[in-house]
Parts: sequence; C-alpha cells; structure tokens
Amino acid sequence: MGYIDEIENQVKDYLDGDYEITETKGIPSIEDVTFKKIAKKIKLCAYCIDLRKSTELLTIHQKQTSGKIHKAFLAVASKVVLENDGVIRSFNGDGLLAFWPADYKSQISKAIKAAMITKWLLDKKLSLYFEKYEKLDFGIGIDWSEVYILRAGIPRNINNNDLIFIGKCVNYATAIANQAASPNHIEISESVYRNLEDEVLYGLQNGKKVDLWGNGIVKWKGEDHKSKLTNWYWEID
Repeated sequence: MGYIDEIENQVKDYLDGDYEITETKGIPSIEDVTFKKIAKKIKLCAYCIDLRKSTELLTIHQKQTSGKIHKAFLAVASKVVLENDGVIRSFNGDGLLAFWPADYKSQISKAIKAAMITKWLLDKKLSLYFEKYEKLDFGIGIDWSEVYILRAGIPRNINNNDLIFIGKCVNYATAIANQAASPNHIEISESVYRNLEDEVLYGLQNGKKVDLWGNGIVKWKGEDHKSKLTNWYWEID
C-alpha cells in the first residue's frame, strides 16, 4: 500500500464515527494520548505571550541581534510559566502558548500571577538589558474554557507528532495577546476576571484598595468583546 492510500485510510478513519472522550484533571503528556480516536477533555486556562513588532526587529537589526532578543525574551517568559506551575505547549518564534488547569480560582489566578511577574521582569527589572538593542513591547492574553486534547501528526515518528488543544480559550487568548501592548501588557477575558482571587484582583494605591483591572475591547471574529486589562505587575524580592 502506497502512502497516498495510507493517507486516505487515515482520513476516512479519523472523520468517521465518534471519538472516545475521557475527562482529566491534569494536563496530559504526549505519552498519555494515543493516535486512536481518543480525546481528553479538561478545563484549561490558556496563556499566550507575543512579542510586538517582531518582524520589524529583523528589518532594524541584524539577524543575530534579532535572535538574541527573541531568545532572551522567550527565556524569561518560559521560566516564569514553569516556576508558577504552568505547562508550555508550543513556541511560535516570537511567543509561546502555555496552559494551567482551570478547575479552581487559585489555578486561574496563578496564570495571572505569572503574567504580572513576566510584566515586571520584561518591562522593569530587565528592561535595560533589552534597551541597548530595543525597548520591548509585548502582549499577554489569558482566557479559560473546556478544551479537547488530541494527538496529531505521524504515528511512530517522535519528531513529527504532538498534542493539539482544541477550545475557544486557545484561539481567544491568542487574539488577546496579538492586540495587548504597552502600557497594558496584560489583557484577559471577562470570564477570567470573574474567577480571580483577591491577590490578583485588587491592589493598594495611596493607601486605598483599588481594582487592578480596567475595561478593554478585544476584536475577535469580526466583533467587539469586552475584556479587562492592567498595567500592574508583581515584583519579587
């Protein structure tokens, strides 16, 4: 059987009939999901960070310098996600996509905390290191929803298959990140805002308790959607 016949058989198999769907609490690894017609269902908080004007970096700077900026930027973003119990699932050159379980407010709030720490590092503490080349601008978008996880690609070829995450929050968080920018680097959906713990919802300003979040608008699927955005950050001693 040639590879065209193999492709045709796979397409017919994947598109015909129902999938076996099982609920899970933890984010599965690639070994936990087979190529059979099986999907994992889970509530996830999607976190997308995107570097603004990354194409312009290639125009303004040499490729080596642009590579340095991208690598340093992603090193910061990655480390903060992992230190705050997030799971990185993909890099796209100028950003990354990560997930947290979203069964509890504490889990969703941890994604927000990671975003605020990242804001502090990139925009405050480490800003001078980047500014010798370029003042960074970036956006972080966060949403949560039910997600289906499937394994896709070529079986028995470790370099050519991976998990795919299908859910509204994945696309929406990416759309938010694509528009968020200085000074409000962090932007979230209203459903995330309604599920935050007080430590990432309120702050002190001039001795008074204030809401950290202002009102925003996200352009998605040709429509305006209400969002929440902030320029606050989380400083670590």
